[in-house]
Formats: sequence, structure tokens, C-alpha cells
Amino acid sequence: MGYVFVADDFTGASDTLATLARGGYRARLFRDLPSPADLAGIEAWGIATPARALGRQDMAALAARIGAGLRRFAPGFLHLKICSTFDSGPEIGNIALLAQTLADAVGIADIAVLGGQPSLGRHAVFGTLFARGPDGRIHRIDRHPVMSIHPVTPMHEADLTRHLAVLGLNDLHHVPRGARGGPFPRFYDALDQADVVAAGQDLLAGTGPVLVMGASSVAEGWLAAQAPRPRIVPPPDRAGRPVLCFAGSRSSLTTAQIGAAEGIARLPVDPADVMARGPGMTTAEEWARERLARGQDCLLYLTAENSGGISPADLATASAALVLRVLSDGVAGGLVVAGGDTSSAIVTALEPDWLDYAADLCPGVSILQARVGGRSMALALKGGQMGGPGFFAEAIAAMRVRPDPAT
Repeated sequence: MGYVFVADDFTGASDTLATLARGGYRARLFRDLPSPADLAGIEAWGIATPARALGRQDMAALAARIGAGLRRFAPGFLHLKICSTFDSGPEIGNIALLAQTLADAVGIADIAVLGGQPSLGRHAVFGTLFARGPDGRIHRIDRHPVMSIHPVTPMHEADLTRHLAVLGLNDLHHVPRGARGGPFPRFYDALDQADVVAAGQDLLAGTGPVLVMGASSVAEGWLAAQAPRPRIVPPPDRAGRPVLCFAGSRSSLTTAQIGAAEGIARLPVDPADVMARGPGMTTAEEWARERLARGQDCLLYLTAENSGGISPADLATASAALVLRVLSDGVAGGLVVAGGDTSSAIVTALEPDWLDYAADLCPGVSILQARVGGRSMALALKGGQMGGPGFFAEAIAAMRVRPDPAT
């Protein structure tokens, strides 16, 4: 069995997919359990779920169902892909509950946690998580200018062993940088890339199956323990059709990226209108369809007004319905989504057969090629903290590049 991963959202899942493809593996991402026929020729694969937005009951049911389905594949190394900032709450998006229920259903006794992703500016040392902020500085996660005030799962504890214990994953044995692991469950520090490599080698030296929770650094560590392979370069398959962008994230970084997207037609959308399917939502749908029909790229974005009392999951689902209506005539050739919960809801609504890696965009975000309704569509899915100031223009440019007929 090759590499298998289960992700708690689509943005993180796409990053792990890209990591494995860049490592030379034929990788594919699914919305649910694949059939054996779906895996023909595939060496690494994953399932993207909306778990980040789920309450405890729904989370446990999802993990039990997917775990039961994975049991027949008997994965020796199962990666539970979570956000690199580890933001999670006891009642919403509980990653400890997800890990333990999934491991039990698959039949895996040993759980490990890899605490950082240095390649993305996430560092764990002495069990404490630090992350690069939009200001370029490294902050302790409970003092991070964005994650400490996250509207759904704010990080108030930087000691990840304490944070995970509050969520229900207790008695984590701390593995310092470069050290050999002791009893399970384990927590590995990762300050730099050498620590990621050492953790991967240590975990793969074991004899039994293991579930490893962490960001795409888990895939990086696993790849480092394999024989090197040449990178797989997928053939270009990007059309010149217009691109729709939708921003459900209202993080300060995404807000700045929207403000910097001056060359793209932009329209703010009131969350209350989206939830009520009111006149404002109808206007937004007609506005976007009109611009796409004349070949113009456009960006719809949720405002911060009137969002109090609306659950993130419900707003993501309503946003997905809006995006689906805009895309229903098949004019758009690409879709860019900002926001983890929003991305998960939209991709679920699109119902792609699968998603493949197509190209790099920026750290943590790739261009994907999805098969939707028998046709190809380019996707870029970003979390609220990903990308530089010109993210939207860069994503559109990457999607609209036509293959050079001479190559």
C-alpha cells in the first residue's frame, strides 16, 4: 500500500497532494472513499473531508465511516492532514476526536503527531508551536496576530501537548528534535527540515501501522525516507476561459489580497443575503455570470458585516450554492477559492470525480485539475493565511496560461 491520507479540509489536502506529486508519486485526491478501479496506476492518494467545520457527533460519524472503508486497504502509514496551525476546538473541528476515531476504525493502535512544517514557516520546539504571520515575523501561536483571534477556533494555547489534551488526546510523549521516539502516542518537535526528515525516518522504522497527525510536513518526512524519484511534471491542460474567484475567508491577509486585486472585477457580498438567498445574492450571481459571459475574470467576496450568529458551516454551504449557480452554465474555466471551510463546501458541491496536481502556485497552494461533469476545470484552494499580496492575480494568470504548441 502506498501513501494514504485523510484531510480535514480541501485546502490542506491539495497541498499534501502537491507535495507527493512533486516527490515523484502518481497522486490523486478524492472527495470520498475511492473504488479499486479509481486507484489504477495511483501510488499515493487521499480523501478530503469537511471535518474542520463539523461538530463532535458529525465528526465521529465521518471518521468512523471513512475509517471502516480504509480498513480494507490496510494502510501501514496513515496521514491525518490537519492545518499547520493546529487550530481546533473541543466542539468544532476536533482533530483529536478525528484522529482517535479514525485510528480505531482502521485498526491502528499507534498515533503520532508531527508538530511543525518549517517549509511553511511553522515551527515546533519544546512542544510549543510558532508560526509566521502576515507581517513576516514568527509568533508563538497563541500570540499570532490572526490565529490567536480566529473567529471559530482561536488558538489560546501554544503548548500543543496541552492543546491536544484539552481536545482529548492525552499522555503525548514528547520527542525532542532528532531524537528516537518512545511509547505512543508521540509528539515530535520540528524546528527545521532536518527534524522533519528525522521524524519520518523514525516513524517508518517501526514495525506496526501508525496514524500520523500533522501538516504536509508528514508527507515531506515520509518522502525523505524513500528512494529519490524524479519529479512528475503533468502535461499543461489549462484553458484560456475566464476565472471566477470567491473569498469566504475574512482573515486580515485575505482582506489585503482582495484589496490588492485591482485589475479584477470585484463585488462584496453580504453574508446575510447569502444565507437568506435575498436580492443581494441574486444581484451577485447575475453580476458574476454577466462578467464571465464576456470573458472577464471576477471576484466575489463575503463582507464582515451581518455575519454574527451565522455558523461557519452554514455560511460555507450557502456560499457553495451561490458559486455552483454561477458556474452552472460552464463558461468559467477556473475557480479560485479563499477559505478552508468555504473550499471544502464548494468542492463538495461541485462533486468532482477526482482532483490531480497540475502546477505550483505559492507555498501551501497549488493549481489542481478537477474532472467535473466530464470536463476539466482548474482549481486553486487557499486557506486564509496563504499567499502573497497579489495572490488572486497570480492564480488567474497561472490558470489562463495556454500550452505552448511548440512544447
